[in-house]
Amino acid sequence: MFRNKLLLPGALLLALFLFGLPQAAVARDLSTLQTALRIAQDEVKAAEAERDADAKRVAVIEKEMERLKKQLEAERKKAAQSEKRYVESKKRSDKAQAAFDQAWKQR
Repeated sequence: MFRNKLLLPGALLLALFLFGLPQAAVARDLSTLQTALRIAQDEVKAAEAERDADAKRVAVIEKEMERLKKQLEAERKKAAQSEKRYVESKKRSDKAQAAFDQAWKQR
């Protein structure tokens, strides 16, 4: 988009130097070039603002990812502890069930 805006003024400037246009044409071309420069500067400002906003969003997301990684690690640790508790409880329950079954049979 921006490249096309500068193509015509650049071509006009080249033509000025190659063909030696009169002073009035030079002034018009300078005005066109000044407009092209302003457009280019505006594009730089817009691109810079977009870059800065994107960089801020990336930083926020990276910070959130770090927080989530820590939370995930804590949840994994908690899950491992609850798994261990479950296995131990299941063993005790199975042992108690076996003792109960044995007592029932001997009754």
